[in-house]
Order: sequence, then structure tokens, then C-alpha cells
Amino acid sequence: MPKRLVFAFVLVLLVGVAVPAGADPKGYIEAELGVGYFYGTFDQSPNVVLLVGGAAEDFCEDNPEDPFSGEPGIAPHRLFPRGDGSLDIKANDKDQPIYLYHTEFNDSPPWIAQVCQDYFDDGTTPEPFAEGTADLKVRISVISEDLVDVFNSVNGKATGVDGSEYKVRAWADLIVENGMPVGDPADFVGFTMTEIRR
Repeated sequence: MPKRLVFAFVLVLLVGVAVPAGADPKGYIEAELGVGYFYGTFDQSPNVVLLVGGAAEDFCEDNPEDPFSGEPGIAPHRLFPRGDGSLDIKANDKDQPIYLYHTEFNDSPPWIAQVCQDYFDDGTTPEPFAEGTADLKVRISVISEDLVDVFNSVNGKATGVDGSEYKVRAWADLIVENGMPVGDPADFVGFTMTEIRR
């Protein structure tokens, strides 16, 4: 699932305050930004959730109040301030940690909320059935404080606890208006997992 875009709005303010327009001769500003993405299936039994940037408990610890908005990972990003006040954010990073979980929940926010409640109550966490690494691509266009165009994707491999190997690909492509995604996540989030046959 895609993350909330509050950090993008913060970046608009950060860029405007910290760096004068056109101060960088390359045309962009390099920054290390947090990474935390959710992708998954819908209406399956069980569903599969793919976490990028950390394991489930890492999201809980990074943002206890709103773990779905956690960003336990980090990656280099390039920020492109535009003359019209908009901002493009891009990343192309390799070897981001990924974790695969089975869940009976049909959506990631309630699942991670329950995971973190259990984690903080008694220290229990779900075990991923596979983990690995993936290449991450991010493209965010902050058109205004009320309108953001978002694309992100991962492509990688994970090894199961039973030795099985999986190829995974996931993406989200959506518009965010007034801080809320437009449409049904099932329509703008894609996820495929294929067991690699030897």
C-alpha cells in the first residue's frame, strides 16, 4: 500500500526555507529520506503483505502513533524544486529490505495496527514467511499542498523460511488530494509474487 504523503509537504517547506531556489547548479538537492512502503493482495485467504524498508516491528518502533506511516528504512533521494513552486522527488535505490507476511486482514493499516498493539502489549510479532531485497523506484510530484502525484515500485527476490524462493514486484500509482488517496487501493496498488522454480 502507498504511504501517506505528509513528508512530501514537509519537504516543500524544508526546501523553501533551507535552500534558495536555483542554489544548486545540478538542478536538484540530494537528501537521505525515510523509506516505508506497504503493498499487498486483496480479498484472498490469506492475503499477502509486502513491507519495504523494515520488518513489521520496525514500523511499530519508528512511528508508534501511526505505524502505517512509519519509515524505518532510508534511501538517497533527489529533490527537484520547480520555478512554479512545485517539487519533484525521485529515488532509484537497490537492496532495500523486504518482508512478506500472511494475514487475514484485507488492508494493511488495520493489520499493522493490530501487529503493533500486540508488539507493545507483550512483545509478540508475526514472523515473515520470506524476506529478501528489492530495487526501489520512487517518483513523487508535489504539485501543490493539496495535490500530489505518486508512483513507487519495488522489484526483487525473497527467500522463504522453508527455502522457497520468490520473485516479487509491486507498485502504487495514484493521486493524493487534500492528504487522501483518490480511489480504491485495490485499483491503484499492484502486487505479484511468483515462486521461482528450480
